[in-house]
Amino acid sequence: MVPDGSGPSIATRPPMETISPLDPAALPLGTQVGNWLVRAWKGRGSYGSVYLASRAGQPQAAPVALKLALHAWDERFTREVGLLSRIRHPGVPRLLDHGLWKHPTRPVAFPFLVMEWVDGVPLYEWAHARSPTSRQVMRLLAQVARALEATAAAHGVHRDVKGDNVLVHPAQQRAVLVDFGAGYYRGASPLTWNLLPPGTPRYRSPEAWAFSQHPVRPPSARYAYQPADDVFALGVSAYRLVTDEYPPPTDPAHPLSGCWSGRDEGPRAPKALNARVAPALDALILRMVSVKPGQRGGAGELAEALEREAAGAGPEADVPLFAEERLEQEAWPAEDAAAAVYLGHRPRYRDAEVLKATAQQDALARAEFVRQEAEALARAQAPTERVGTRALPREFLHCLSVAMLGVTLWLWIRSEVRPWVWQGAPSGQEGSRDAGLEDGGTVGVGDASLTVTVPLGTPVPQGAAISLDMPPGPLQGQRRPPCGKGEVEIRKGCWVKIAAQPEDCEDYAYEWKGACYIPMAPSQRPATSDSP
Repeated sequence: MVPDGSGPSIATRPPMETISPLDPAALPLGTQVGNWLVRAWKGRGSYGSVYLASRAGQPQAAPVALKLALHAWDERFTREVGLLSRIRHPGVPRLLDHGLWKHPTRPVAFPFLVMEWVDGVPLYEWAHARSPTSRQVMRLLAQVARALEATAAAHGVHRDVKGDNVLVHPAQQRAVLVDFGAGYYRGASPLTWNLLPPGTPRYRSPEAWAFSQHPVRPPSARYAYQPADDVFALGVSAYRLVTDEYPPPTDPAHPLSGCWSGRDEGPRAPKALNARVAPALDALILRMVSVKPGQRGGAGELAEALEREAAGAGPEADVPLFAEERLEQEAWPAEDAAAAVYLGHRPRYRDAEVLKATAQQDALARAEFVRQEAEALARAQAPTERVGTRALPREFLHCLSVAMLGVTLWLWIRSEVRPWVWQGAPSGQEGSRDAGLEDGGTVGVGDASLTVTVPLGTPVPQGAAISLDMPPGPLQGQRRPPCGKGEVEIRKGCWVKIAAQPEDCEDYAYEWKGACYIPMAPSQRPATSDSP
């Protein structure tokens, strides 16, 4: 593996002493932008900064992502608003508001847009902290392909699909495509006159590079980016996801680019690098990175194929993609040691302790998510009648929420997205990196905090059942006694019994004395200030 050279991260917050007062790159907390108050700085890209914000006058309202231009009157934001307003899909951030922020001391205005906010983990970072299976990867890729299908249906293209712009919600196992700042849609005015559109070079299709190298073309010719280019970029992302390395560069100037010339059949199969990749996933990745655009198919066709294979693949699709690291670093081959500097771990290996810790965190996050969903459902369905002037007892509502938790969790378990195993994470947790790769001209890392919550009842393919034995003690972050009503104390931890038979315990459910239990996370108290 030959990693790309590292470079400075555009997400690093500038030193405060270099920022003039009320610079859009780093606004002070409490600054009002339109109808929104800045609560925290979250990231910076080439053309904008992203903040966690809330609606002015409503500090307890759900937080939002506020994306503010770094350059006055930046038309890129107008185009991003135009594209996002045309797309309605759970895998694409929903646009909530947009406008101009007028600088209080300068005669300029900076565009901004506001989107829904839910924490998510960039795709490569998610895989580095876990050891996903081929089935799980196919389901996530299918969700991204559906987002690209919706984008294409709106006559748009993303133009910067890559791992950093695909976010995974660990508790929900949902993927969301973010950062449409480099996107384009039919009828939009061009903003640059470059031969190739904005994007990250490592993910550009062979046909785009071939166009740039064509010896005969009109001086005004510009490459027309197609949905097939987005599919190719998704294929490059998938290739790196399952092998820990990119396919050879498509840039004809690179000495390893020969496999894309058209006389060859493209890169080596992912399975040749990682034997754990299921044959169905291997074939679909090769389809996405085909040298011939027509062989890739549309995003909708690809999504259907991924969903079909995820549902029908055999046990080979449930093998963790990465092995547990068992060698000391001194014993690593020189090439692996060099790659580990970039990845944070040896290619196609993961640290066992990190795998276990991440699995426990994900289990608790899932249990807490389901608990919150059950409590919200219980509140929505609780009787509103009052006895005299007294409301229904809190104990009643608590018991109702616990009951709804059991029902909701059972439905969740029957439709979960992957078998849960104590495997899946890297030793290095620096996060996903496209180190040294030119950013596609958008906010990039800032948008890495944006996802859209998918409703709990959204149908998903069913995975295989794997139950877990009750651990000898409480899990990290688990609620300790005294336990709440409806909870059971087991081995110094608080658990909730769910309506499932032992043979049906799945994912984060643990078997104990012939029944299934989930760990309870501590209840979150309401915030008492505007601080994030």
